[in-house]
Amino acid sequence: MFLETISNREKTIWANVLLDVIIALYFFPKIFAMEGGIGANAGEMPSIIGVVIVMAIVGSLIIDWLLDVDKAEQKDERDYLFDARSYFAGFVAMFFLVSFLIGHLILNEITMKIFNFQYEALTSTQIVTYLLLLLMMAAFVKDVVKLFYYRRGY
Repeated sequence: MFLETISNREKTIWANVLLDVIIALYFFPKIFAMEGGIGANAGEMPSIIGVVIVMAIVGSLIIDWLLDVDKAEQKDERDYLFDARSYFAGFVAMFFLVSFLIGHLILNEITMKIFNFQYEALTSTQIVTYLLLLLMMAAFVKDVVKLFYYRRGY
């Protein structure tokens, strides 16, 4: 079976990826469905963020309890190499994703000044949400690259 052939470290990575996906599937649809800016949704934001924080804490505790992380294997040089490669991939993903968002914002301003046309009016809530989405995507890339190297073994 699949779970019997992977290490405790890989199980932890898989579980954290699954937890991140569950939290993202809860958080982002609720935030993107909001109309207006932060001021218009000030009453809803604390409850959504509170639920996300509770989900993250409870999920992490369950993962630690089920996988018994206290008995984690010692890291060797291969683990450090895989960590370095995965963090590099996450950094590169973050660089390109943030560059894309900044380019999007700049292009929006340029089209507004030159053509008096704004193709997307982003509110502060949307910009913050996009930044959170970019952070989550970069973390996802990091974890997927780490899983790839653990499964490939090089």
